[in-house]
Amino acid sequence: MPEGDDYMAFDAITSISGTPQGIRPVKTTGSGQGDVSFKDMLLDAINGVNQLQRESDAITEDFIAGRTDSIHDVMIAGTKASLALDFMIEVRNKIMDAYQEIMRMQV
Repeated sequence: MPEGDDYMAFDAITSISGTPQGIRPVKTTGSGQGDVSFKDMLLDAINGVNQLQRESDAITEDFIAGRTDSIHDVMIAGTKASLALDFMIEVRNKIMDAYQEIMRMQV
């Protein structure tokens, strides 16, 4: 279990908002043993990031067109989309590092 300020900050964030928006529980299939496809998990995460980006684009267009005057909502939506994309890029980088490490293993 991580210790320090980072863990406390994450714990505080999740206790305030519950499950972060854009993250959905993964559906299990099969015989009830919790079999989850890695592909499905990645596709759900990518779709969540894409949805956040679409919401950010829509609220930005509304602000530009004058249908809303809340710059705060525009900035929050943009920041959520940006953070989700940054997180997805880091996950991709870790997956690529793991793949390269596996490829370097001698059989």
